[in-house]
Amino acid sequence: MDPNHPAPTSGAPAAARPARWWHQTVPQRTTLAAIVVLGAVLTSWNLARGGDMSFYAAAARSMSESLPAFLSGSFDPGATVTLDKLAGFAVPQAISIHLFGMSTASLALPQVVEGAVTTLAVAVVALRWLGARAGLVAAALAASTPIFVSMFGHPMEDGLLTMSLAVALVWWQRAALTRTWWPMLLAGLFVGVGFQAKMLQAWMVLPALVLATVVATAGPGSRWRRATGHVAALLGAAVVASLAWSVVLGLLPTGDHPYFDGSTDDSVFAMVFGYNGVDRFLPGLWPGAVGALGAAVGHAGTHVADAWRTATAGRGGGHSLLQLFSPRYASQVGWSWPAALTGIGIGAARWWRRTAGREARVPAATLVALVVWLVTAVAVLSVLRLPHTAYVAGIGVQLAALGALGWWGAASLVDATERRMRLVPVGLLVVQGAWWAWLARASSEPALLGAIAVGATVVTLVLLVVRWRRSDPIVASTRGRRTAAGLLVAAVVLGPACFSLQVLDAARDGSGGDASVGVGQGAFARGGTPERAFALGRGGGGGSSARGRSAGTAAFTVSAPDVIGGHTRLPADEAALVGAARRAGGGQDGAPLFLTDSWRIAADVIGDTGDEVLTDGGFSGRVPVFTAAQVESIVRSGRTHLLVVASSAAATDPVRRAADDLGCRVVQHWGSTFADAAPGRSFGGRGTSFALERCS
Repeated sequence: MDPNHPAPTSGAPAAARPARWWHQTVPQRTTLAAIVVLGAVLTSWNLARGGDMSFYAAAARSMSESLPAFLSGSFDPGATVTLDKLAGFAVPQAISIHLFGMSTASLALPQVVEGAVTTLAVAVVALRWLGARAGLVAAALAASTPIFVSMFGHPMEDGLLTMSLAVALVWWQRAALTRTWWPMLLAGLFVGVGFQAKMLQAWMVLPALVLATVVATAGPGSRWRRATGHVAALLGAAVVASLAWSVVLGLLPTGDHPYFDGSTDDSVFAMVFGYNGVDRFLPGLWPGAVGALGAAVGHAGTHVADAWRTATAGRGGGHSLLQLFSPRYASQVGWSWPAALTGIGIGAARWWRRTAGREARVPAATLVALVVWLVTAVAVLSVLRLPHTAYVAGIGVQLAALGALGWWGAASLVDATERRMRLVPVGLLVVQGAWWAWLARASSEPALLGAIAVGATVVTLVLLVVRWRRSDPIVASTRGRRTAAGLLVAAVVLGPACFSLQVLDAARDGSGGDASVGVGQGAFARGGTPERAFALGRGGGGGSSARGRSAGTAAFTVSAPDVIGGHTRLPADEAALVGAARRAGGGQDGAPLFLTDSWRIAADVIGDTGDEVLTDGGFSGRVPVFTAAQVESIVRSGRTHLLVVASSAAATDPVRRAADDLGCRVVQHWGSTFADAAPGRSFGGRGTSFALERCS
């Protein structure tokens, strides 16, 4: 009998008491702590080298220095325009910057914590589902999943999303075990936190939790009422937590909130549900939404555009519905597919036929939750052209838990009395070894690391066969069973773990623009990413030299750890711009340094100085933050008399029109800031040269 699901002692069964890690044995707690610590070491090895895209790094700094910017999720310290998405993911970053100062490591540190919490959450789910040993395997799989190792080492919104949904699953499971409704409120709350991090992607877990709640609690009479109440608590809390910020800011008068980027009519819902939602599938469907990714490709020249081009390169502009099983994505998250599929089969055979029994109801519901969540995420991610690799983290938690189930089931069948049942661990080892061998070769994993992982499955298979030939499974020793189970752990975990060791080489650790492990996996691994185009990284020193090596050709080399600090210097042209603006009176007495039509220039200046820079155009370059009349009014009011205009700005550009109408004179002109880094490209959507103009 499963100790986590004791049998009832009377007619109305008592709710089970959820298992806790601090009640487990000292060796088990120590092992879990070691897994979490080792995962954090891998994640933070290059913490001060990579960074966030400058657009979001600037917002985090703004939010760290200005309470209005913090509360409204604004791009600039003066809170005149929001980010092009909900800024929940930047809240931990802003707090970290406020505490430790602006640096690459400060930006990325919260994600390391989020990664550790994700590992612990997966361990708790598996502990309460399968026991302590399976919980340790699940923790090891989560901590070693390549996309997690890279993503949680860079400041990306996917980190908070992944952590929130993993914690939501913990609270849902507690509600199912205890048959109480209040944990459903916390599950819904964490779904809402995930929504604040990455909006609609967080809701992909809700169908799974709703269906699993019905499986766990529904039945004749009062059970259906209980199931309905639990589902209502979950969905109500999720909707309230998801939409509360948007509703509050949306109800404020226009002058009392920043302009909502991603919308053409200053609508937060157009930004959330249009620009970041349905317009990704059906452009133009939501009124007031900027053209979403299509506009970003055409006007921003940002990491989204580059990732989009990379995702469609060599495929005639299309993509495969099996893209999650391609080397590029499977090497980042899919090492556990054989174990996970084995676990699904074993779980269905073990629990589904007995769902009417109390003992099987919650384990079956947990299986349903993970499988439905996995299928939902796979379906959505297979249809999408993925803007960056971190999207595949959306199936990482499910595969880690189901992979642990596969290990648990295979280990229990090692000494099965029926010979045909012993084929399950054999089949798992054969398929797992073949899958790992293909992934290692297709993703250019260093030969030694790949050989260790594949070799472990071969050795385990041989030793199991030898053991079966020499001993009777009926009288097999407990020590022998534990040895076999330990060998199976290595055969399940070493694949992703060895691949993830590549992050020790700074050239194979991905970036804040696109998290990934290995060579040529990320969207920017193929050809000339400008240093400041996407990351607030270290200017000079070991980080730059490591990044400067070609990951596609250089041998795997362990870089020196770089955990603290990490800063950039402004490009010479932008540094000269800041100096000229200050000499011309910009930024005095809390006034903005200048007003510009390029977020790219504004982001660099805000990120490095923390100064207020008014910015038109938003992320896409098409958002009417200011009209020409408003720009003129700002100048005439004395709020600022300095404009920075990109040379390629269209005649209809509000900042250019205002400069022409006001008769502003050019103080200084600078040439191509980004042309050397990315020939023929325009970052920020506004051209490669700019001028500082003074309006009297």
